[in-house]
Amino acid sequence: MVGIALLMMAGLLGLVTAPADQPLSKDDITLLLLGSSPSAKIIQMVDQRGVDFQMNPDLAKKFHDQGAGDDLIDALQKAGNKAAAAKVSAPAAAAPSAPAPSAVAQPSAPAAPGPSLGGKPNAPDAPQPQAAEPPPIAPAPPVAPSSSEPVLHTRQSTASAPAPAASAPSPQPASPRMASSSEPVLHEAAKKETSTETPAIASAPGLKDPDAPGIQHIIQEFAAKEKVFREARNNYTYHQINKVEEFGAGNEIVGTYAQEWDILYDDSGKRIEKVTYAPLNTLKGLIITKEDIEGFRNITPFVLTTDELQDYDIKYLGHVKVDEITAYVFSTRPKEIQKNRQYFQGIVWVDDRDLQIVKSEGKQVPQDKTHHGQENLFPRFTTWRQQVDGKFWFPTYTMGEDTLYFSNGPPVHMKELVRYTDYKQFKSSGRILQVESIDKQKDQTAPAATPPAK
Repeated sequence: MVGIALLMMAGLLGLVTAPADQPLSKDDITLLLLGSSPSAKIIQMVDQRGVDFQMNPDLAKKFHDQGAGDDLIDALQKAGNKAAAAKVSAPAAAAPSAPAPSAVAQPSAPAAPGPSLGGKPNAPDAPQPQAAEPPPIAPAPPVAPSSSEPVLHTRQSTASAPAPAASAPSPQPASPRMASSSEPVLHEAAKKETSTETPAIASAPGLKDPDAPGIQHIIQEFAAKEKVFREARNNYTYHQINKVEEFGAGNEIVGTYAQEWDILYDDSGKRIEKVTYAPLNTLKGLIITKEDIEGFRNITPFVLTTDELQDYDIKYLGHVKVDEITAYVFSTRPKEIQKNRQYFQGIVWVDDRDLQIVKSEGKQVPQDKTHHGQENLFPRFTTWRQQVDGKFWFPTYTMGEDTLYFSNGPPVHMKELVRYTDYKQFKSSGRILQVESIDKQKDQTAPAATPPAK
């Protein structure tokens, strides 16, 4: 594994130092995808440098399996066609032996965004995707919050622990919102702590970057606070709404899964789920698996505590202003995938004053493609937190829109929404124990959290 990692790192470094006008090869794209480079950054490189190959359905499937999305596949398709046209118009002596695209019509590559939620019913006889252009799929929402998405508000508590002195922000005028894909510049401090496989996040002007010891101190501090938060959250009841929508070729809703839970905890911290709403599951191309339910419970409201730090590779990316607060940005990915365990892989924003996670964006891993004959894939999602009690930042809203690309059938466009509402702190264990008792007496046949496979 170390040798593979070093080889990948060498390849990525080679990409960075390669001449800017040298086209990208298929191996270059694979290295960037396996290194978890952000799609926007790869597209920028493709637009700037072009490619030395043409896309086909097999390549589209390969790149999709490695994490490529619709926008990247389309960019590679256009770049490949452009390169082929340039070769055809070049002198015959310089022309490659490969046939020009005009000689053989190139099939359109199927749209291949990031992996999407749910399992696929086992259908070995399902037809393979045709070479014809698939219906257009609505793109996933941008990372930056829109007017319809939650906003990270100014902190309610002024008594929160300040950030370490090494990373305290300097006074500055109003900073721009969180860096977008159009601002892929990585500051020098981050370069010392991250490899080229991490996304590029630009620090906002006027915000200091911590040194290496300061970064480690911040990681330890926010993980310790996350542990306290997890324990504190076990003293809150709340309502959780889980919804999955499946879209048809015309972007109309063709199926829905929904469940609502009252989340309670007993005095030992044991989670109690009471299903309060569970209409008929009408999903057609998807099924909800136990891994999806596990995602609703623990992955979308991602909490990274001191106990779990050893399982993740954490790298500092930048110091930014996001909405009304300033935050440190870290990439997080599992060091090793253990059997029968689900992980979060993505980016977290840590409030630089409270040192708590206030936002996370990523996906649930691993993507299981051989699970009892099913392909179990998950969407990329974003979870926002808000201060509920002036002390802790609680997850309040999760949204993910993606397209599931199965190997044995057509793509499935879907949207996932999770809401966490009605946080209430309880003071005595009697209340929880009483609810648990009522559930045992009156709700013995309540539907399980995981619906039957369709």
